[in-house]
Amino acid sequence: MRNFTFTEKLGRDEFNSLALLNSSRVKAHFLSSYEWGEVSAKRNRTPYYTGVYEDGRLVATALVLKRSLVAGYTYFYIPRGFTMDYSDRELLNFFTESLKAMGKKHRALYFRIDPDIKLHTVDIDGNVTEGEDNEDLVKYLEKIGYRRKPLNYGFENEQPRFTFRIPLDSSIDEIEGRYSRTTKTRIRQAHESGVIVSEGSSEDIPEFVRLMEMTEKRQGFYSHDPEFFQYFYDIMSEGNMARLYFGKVNVPEVIAKLESDRETVKKELAELEGKTGKKAAGKIKEAQKKLTAVEKQLDGLADKPKEVVTVSTYLDAQYADKTWALYAANDMEYGKFFANYAVYQQQIRDARSEGRKVFDVFGTVGRPEEAGSTAGLYEFKKKWGGELTEFIGEFDYILNKPVFLAYSKLIPAYHKMMNKRLKKQVQ
Repeated sequence: MRNFTFTEKLGRDEFNSLALLNSSRVKAHFLSSYEWGEVSAKRNRTPYYTGVYEDGRLVATALVLKRSLVAGYTYFYIPRGFTMDYSDRELLNFFTESLKAMGKKHRALYFRIDPDIKLHTVDIDGNVTEGEDNEDLVKYLEKIGYRRKPLNYGFENEQPRFTFRIPLDSSIDEIEGRYSRTTKTRIRQAHESGVIVSEGSSEDIPEFVRLMEMTEKRQGFYSHDPEFFQYFYDIMSEGNMARLYFGKVNVPEVIAKLESDRETVKKELAELEGKTGKKAAGKIKEAQKKLTAVEKQLDGLADKPKEVVTVSTYLDAQYADKTWALYAANDMEYGKFFANYAVYQQQIRDARSEGRKVFDVFGTVGRPEEAGSTAGLYEFKKKWGGELTEFIGEFDYILNKPVFLAYSKLIPAYHKMMNKRLKKQVQ
């Protein structure tokens, strides 16, 4: 008989230690970190830093976020599930029973997990291929009382069920060699255009928010209040778990370079004037094409501020063996500079240089042919050569079935109402 004990009150260092020391085996995720609990506390979630010891040694943890409902009821959400080895069924059983008891004490109707565990290996088109298969875990969770929610292929659930994950265990040349041809071209164009990639700090969050609000308005979605991004960065960066990137364009320098290029092309055309023959005609045509392109770029910058302009931004999270590209925003008035490609490249390079094993694009759709307006997001993320990853889904453990069934009918209507309200705010 194994000797397990359960606790609701782990401290920061001990709570994070299991993930940091055994990241691959226990499926470490920043959403399961102590810091994410602190972020969540500012969003009306009460965090509990739970864990299981075996003979005095910490073997499992779970960030439990309690949310209050009406009439004194609550529910628990355990983002990205338990930090543990899921192949240890006895431990999984004990943790589940412990959370049941804790849930009943807090009048929780249910608790929900969405483990960072691959359902099965799929190819780039989502077809199941040989490799990892965790259908047995799904069956076991259902056997011990979890109810699996219908599998989603978009962004309907707490967290995305699909993502692309770029392995970082090879050389940077090999990693970048897997980028699509278009991606490589746009990275090159960004650097040739003089895009500057830099890191920001807490004082730069307002600039990040400016670009986020611009992107939200353009694309018709709502992410978070500005205050969220400020405290997210401040809390996460204390543990070196957040990084803010900016892509900038030095407009005066770009104009000066384009004007120089224009004079060079004009000089080339002058030297070709009067020459005949197939070879000369080809050179003239190519030079005229370059001149037209340069003139078009200069015209596009004529009304732009003659200063360094921030045109792209990304906010990352990093924890244990992974980096996640969480939030991104771009000023499409400067879209032809492809600054976002230069920033994305730098994110991946930094993750690898820090010793991370995986760069996670943090969410995509599972059926791009049905994705509508989000299909472009899928195509952008696909181009970076990552592995399409499908997680096993969301599981609810119901603790009060009669009341849960009543709530399950009311909650969708509430979410629909809130989504309409947020959409109006964006508009």
